Amino acid sequence: MAATKRAQILMEPTDYRRLEEIARAQNASVAELIRTAVRDRYFGGEAGRRASVEAICSMGLPVISWAEAEAEAVEGHGDVLP
Repeated sequence: MAATKRAQILMEPTDYRRLEEIARAQNASVAELIRTAVRDRYFGGEAGRRASVEAICSMGLPVISWAEAEAEAVEGHGDVLP
């Protein structure tokens, strides 16, 4: 990693022990678990959703109205719908 910054956090001992167990099971460090959690929670979520939407939009799938979708659902599965 280039030019990293240091952060220090204080945790309850039981929480830290749980992280150590998870890290050991994943063959990772506690620090890596925390870095990954921060990326996923604060950075990856939006970018990941955006990439998923863009991928779906690029598929050229047919677009139908809500009324058409509802009619197809009722027609195909009318016996299980209320």
